[in-house]
Amino acid sequence: MPLRAGVGAGIAIGGRLYRGFTDSAGEWGHTCLAVDGRLCTCGNRDCVEAYVSTRGIAQTRRELAPGDARAAGTDDAATVAALARAVAERDPVAEAVVDRTARHPGAAVANLLNLLNPRALVLGNQVVDLLGERLLSATYEAVTRHVLPLPHRAAALRRSAVPHNAVTRGTAAFALEGFLDDREVFGPVSRMRRPRGRRDAGRADADASA
Repeated sequence: MPLRAGVGAGIAIGGRLYRGFTDSAGEWGHTCLAVDGRLCTCGNRDCVEAYVSTRGIAQTRRELAPGDARAAGTDDAATVAALARAVAERDPVAEAVVDRTARHPGAAVANLLNLLNPRALVLGNQVVDLLGERLLSATYEAVTRHVLPLPHRAAALRRSAVPHNAVTRGTAAFALEGFLDDREVFGPVSRMRRPRGRRDAGRADADASA
């Protein structure tokens, strides 16, 4: 689950990415946590993304610390980076922002575990990289309050080990996959008769003498 300016999910089933009928599967960030709450960029209210994205976290900080100049800027990623530094300094307001934020991915992750019963669920990207173990431990604690026992025991919750921007890497992988799946380009190549080497020639001679 990449958490950054947007929030999404990659769902792997049987070792392959599940894309859905219209290639739009994985819009986890726009699943609803409640009703009549915070407005999301998609126009709906109380989406996961409204609370867990950099924009959502910056808004939570402004709500909890309205007079804090570090939360007054328009660069949400910079606000979250400043929040991470404040957490490292054990600032109680910053810690409260992270703990309040964690309640939302905790409930949303529990929904995924209950619905899909996966073997592993991986969280990562910009928000996790910045807020680290404080966010993850609070999220895992929130998960236990919402998930059913059986899928909870079955799933391993992990932090992503993919360096840098996993979304960009995934996009590049899709482009490469589409290129390699182009049968007009690779079909004729795959059907071309390869030159016979010595081993092939020897096998042909043996077959002819049999």
